[in-house]
Amino acid sequence: MKITKESTGTLTALLKFEIGPDDYAAAVEKQIGDYKRKANIPGFRPGHIPTGLIKKMYGKAILADEVNKLISDNLVTYIRDEKIDILGNPLPSLEKNSAIDFDNQESFEFYFDLGLAPEFTIPVDQDLQIENHIITVDDGMVDKYIEDTRKRFGKPAIIEPVAAIVPGDGQAEDTGAKPEEAVVESEELPAEPAEPAMEPAEMNPAFFEMVYPGLDLQTEEDFREQVRKDAAMSFAAETDKLLFNNITDALVKNTELPLPDEFLKRWLLENNEGKYTPEEIEKNYASFAESMKWQLIENKLIKENGIEVRDEDIRNYFRTYILRQINMPDMDPDMQKRYESIVDTFMQNKEQVQRINDQLYNAKMMDFFKSTMTFHPKEISYDDYIKLAAASHGHDHDHEHDHDHDHDHDHDHDHDHDHDHDHDHKH
Repeated sequence: MKITKESTGTLTALLKFEIGPDDYAAAVEKQIGDYKRKANIPGFRPGHIPTGLIKKMYGKAILADEVNKLISDNLVTYIRDEKIDILGNPLPSLEKNSAIDFDNQESFEFYFDLGLAPEFTIPVDQDLQIENHIITVDDGMVDKYIEDTRKRFGKPAIIEPVAAIVPGDGQAEDTGAKPEEAVVESEELPAEPAEPAMEPAEMNPAFFEMVYPGLDLQTEEDFREQVRKDAAMSFAAETDKLLFNNITDALVKNTELPLPDEFLKRWLLENNEGKYTPEEIEKNYASFAESMKWQLIENKLIKENGIEVRDEDIRNYFRTYILRQINMPDMDPDMQKRYESIVDTFMQNKEQVQRINDQLYNAKMMDFFKSTMTFHPKEISYDDYIKLAAASHGHDHDHEHDHDHDHDHDHDHDHDHDHDHDHDHKH
């Protein structure tokens, strides 16, 4: 078999496969022999069917099958061995391929179009000007938290008996009360049991210790400041999501990263056959291209900076989750073995493992960004942040990090983009 590659554009190429009898004859003869032994044809004993009849009945299908196998296997192998970084999948060439006649042809030519990943440089941090929104923790938020916390740590209030309300001038027998002044007897309407009134906890060091054990807060000012710090930390976890979006948007916007657009549009159409019309793909292509660009940038960052998620990282996540549920820090060996078997069960759930893998990858990417980038802080109110986050949510880059559990962690990262814009990180 002869395979040749020819450039057809800046980011496209054409593969040509030339297949002759020497490539498939042995495999075809073996298949015919297998058919001869196993075929069940009326009038012939199994194993005694004439070879000529087998070839006449099944020869064309066997030949087509073997040629297809040759192409499929060698296409993958050639791209891997030649280290061709492709986008999408190879597509049969519409211009070059001609009809195949398996009845009369002995030699075949097949052509495939390739879309190639571009070479690019990721811009340095100072060019990006990324905003990091910081939610302002105002006095009203602190007051509300303290009010709620005092109620939560409060104690039931002592309720003094209250004299019964009677109509009119206080005389029970007085029937001259106006309708709106009359008191409805309790048995006339079903009544919900009253919530016990709570007396808020006093603002003193004992209360501060209950809320923040071990911090030894003595004054109300100290307590308020700790509440403010806690709220800021909680908000930071939220604003990190928006920051991640700001980072990806800035990297995509500022990275010179051309794509083989016409190839990718055709690939999207063929890979999602029947789902989308050419008009729909054209309309949504800009969004897809942005997502594809981010995946290429992310893959490059992951590869060049050794960012990875291992099986053990995922197992540790599950261990922490289980121990948090059970709350048993000290375990004997038998108990530990039992919990490891529970972890094994979690690891069998591919969807669950994928979800945790994505979370851990995103967390590691965020740690990398924070350690290598400088952000521009911008204060924002909580209400404005909610509006901003809602608007930003529509621009998230969809992607997954596929975790391959069947291979050693060899740090190879393949670009394998399917119609959901996924990409594999092979370890």
